[in-house]
Amino acid sequence: MGGGGQIYDRDTKDGYTKTTGGFSTAAATEMSRSRIDTGLLPKNRRLTCTALSPVVFGFDVTGSMGNLPKIIYDKMPLIAGQIVECGYLRDAQMSLAAIGDVQSDSAPVQIGDFAKVRTLDDWLKRIWLEGKGGGNGGESYEYTAYFYAKYCDIPNATTPFFLITGDEDYRETLYESELAKHFGGKHKTTTAKKVFAELKKKFKGNVFLIHREYAQGDDARIVSHWEELLGEERVIRLGSDPAIADVTLGLFAIMSGSRTLEEYLDDMKTKRDKAQTKARIEEVRKSLEPITRLTPLTPPTSTAPATDADEDGDKDPPSAPPTKKKKPGRV
Repeated sequence: MGGGGQIYDRDTKDGYTKTTGGFSTAAATEMSRSRIDTGLLPKNRRLTCTALSPVVFGFDVTGSMGNLPKIIYDKMPLIAGQIVECGYLRDAQMSLAAIGDVQSDSAPVQIGDFAKVRTLDDWLKRIWLEGKGGGNGGESYEYTAYFYAKYCDIPNATTPFFLITGDEDYRETLYESELAKHFGGKHKTTTAKKVFAELKKKFKGNVFLIHREYAQGDDARIVSHWEELLGEERVIRLGSDPAIADVTLGLFAIMSGSRTLEEYLDDMKTKRDKAQTKARIEEVRKSLEPITRLTPLTPPTSTAPATDADEDGDKDPPSAPPTKKKKPGRV
C-alpha cells in the first residue's frame, strides 16, 4: 500500500502487515487506547481554524462500525498526500472527531484540534475506540454537529467540509441537560434539523454523511431519515470499507470544483503509484454519482499543487534536497 510520500509524517508501504480484520498491525497498536484522553473532551472548548479549507472528519467509533476506524488510520497518509499533491484542497487543515452515544458511552464526543493534514497521527493516536453504542436506535452524530455549529470558527473558509462516516441513525432532539453536561455553559433543548441547518450554512453546504450499511437491519429507513435531514445528494453510500479514502477524496475533488467525477476517476488510475482496480473505480463512481447533481464551490484560481503552509503563510523548508516524489499508491 502506498502512502503520502513526503507529505505525511508516516508512510505506508506495499506489503505492510495486515491483521485478519483488514487493517494494519500499526493501526491495531496505535489505536488501542483503553481510556479517554480528557484533552479531546469538548466541554468548555472552542476551535478556530484560519485555513482556507477547514475540514472536519468525523467517524463513528461504536461497535457496529467494526474495523472501519482502524482502516481510516491506515488510509490517512493517502488522504493527506492526495489532497496536497493533486491540489484537491488548498491550505487544508483537518479536525478529527470520534462519535459515540450520549445515552450509553463515557466519551460520546471526542474532538481534535484543527491540524495540518500531514500531522494527523498525533490526533488519531489519542482517539479512544470505545466500541459501545448501546444498540438503542441511534448514535450522537447530532451532538458532534452541535459542537462545530456553535463552537467552531472558520473565518477565512473558502472550501470548508464537514464529513461524518457512520452507519446508524441520528436522533431528532438534543436535550438541554446533555448539552450542558458535554459542552458546559447554558443551552436550550433543540432539534437536529436546526443544528444541521446552522452547520450547512457555516460549511457552505458541504455537509455530508458517508453511510456505511447498517448490518443489523433497517438500513433503508436510516438512509431515508438522513436524506430528509441533509438531502439525497449529501448521503453517500460507502461500498466496501477499504474504499473510504477514495470516496472521501472524491468528495473533496468534486465539491471543491477542482475535478469533475470523470477527472477524479482518471486520477485514481494515473495519480497513484499503482492504478486502482476497475472494480474499485466503478464502486467509487456509484458512490459519488449523486454529488454530481450539486453545484461545487468555486474552483481555485491556480491549478498548481497545493502547499502545506504554516498559518502565517511560511512554507515548511524541505528536509532534504529535492528528489522525485513517489505518488500515493493504491489502497
